[in-house]
Amino acid sequence: MLGHLQSFQHYPPEAVTLGQVGVVDLRLTMNREGKVLSGLITRSSGFPALDQEALALLDRAQPLPAPPPEITGDPLEIILPVQFNIK
Repeated sequence: MLGHLQSFQHYPPEAVTLGQVGVVDLRLTMNREGKVLSGLITRSSGFPALDQEALALLDRAQPLPAPPPEITGDPLEIILPVQFNIK
C-alpha cells in the first residue's frame, strides 16, 4: 500500500523551497474495495503544507489496493507513515 501511495505523492513546492522534511502519520479507515472512508492525522510533520499534502494524497490515490483475504474486517483501520524527504 505504501508503494501505491508513493506513486501519487507530491512534494509541495513551498516545502521544497523552505527545506521542510518530515513524517505524517495518517489513520485511515477503508472498505474492502479500497475506498477511503475517513482519514486523519495522528502525528503531524510540524509543517502545514506537508500535513495537507498527506491528506490530499488519500483522495488522489483512491481506490487503494484491496486488502488480502487473510486480513479480516470491514471496514479496516490502518495507520500509515507518509514520509517527505527532499532528494
